[in-house]
Amino acid sequence: MTVVFGGNDSGPAAAPAPDTADRVTRPASPSASGTPSSKEPEPGPPAPSDEAPSVSASASASPEADLTAPDGYAQALSTMWGLAPVPCTQHEQQLVDLDDGTSRTEDENNGAVQEPGGAELLYWPDTCTGLGDYQLRALPNTRVGLLRADAPKSFDSSRAAAGTGFGALALSERTDREERGFVEGAALCSVTDKGTVSMAVIEHIAGGAVDDVSVSGPLHIWAAAP
Repeated sequence: MTVVFGGNDSGPAAAPAPDTADRVTRPASPSASGTPSSKEPEPGPPAPSDEAPSVSASASASPEADLTAPDGYAQALSTMWGLAPVPCTQHEQQLVDLDDGTSRTEDENNGAVQEPGGAELLYWPDTCTGLGDYQLRALPNTRVGLLRADAPKSFDSSRAAAGTGFGALALSERTDREERGFVEGAALCSVTDKGTVSMAVIEHIAGGAVDDVSVSGPLHIWAAAP
């Protein structure tokens, strides 16, 4: 299961009396000698507002990724990953390899996989009713888990999240997605069969109950040092 992380008002005070200098009347037009009148002072900058600028919920909920590599791992590489469903009548399912973000398709077989080929994720049409019915799950014998949107994005948090498991999820069901924490700003994390620690950030989700959902975002990869 993914844990989706005074006193009384005395009335307005009287305005202070203007200073003597403030009562000096400036000429409205040039003087008789033709000398232009003194310029009015330029207005100053607006007073600072007491209200701090608002921060969007998505920005505050998705911390900046720390891509520092620990000993024993190469410097993090960044690429892209995504889920791109096709009409279920084409009988295709998508497999995603989190070592490098590459994906491929094979004939759909009710969620069974003929040739995993090192992939960690499977995206397949469940019932093919004409409505959005694609399911996403981690393949058997893989280490994949979901990292919450408000959790630190780093090597350590990704490796820890990878051990939590990721069961089938109907991406077309928005309520189910949100309850599981599969939202923009979260990430799917894995320790792959090659020992790579990967963090697939969910940056963009499109689609819903009628249209099958597509997902895309950056993929950060820490490969084990040779």
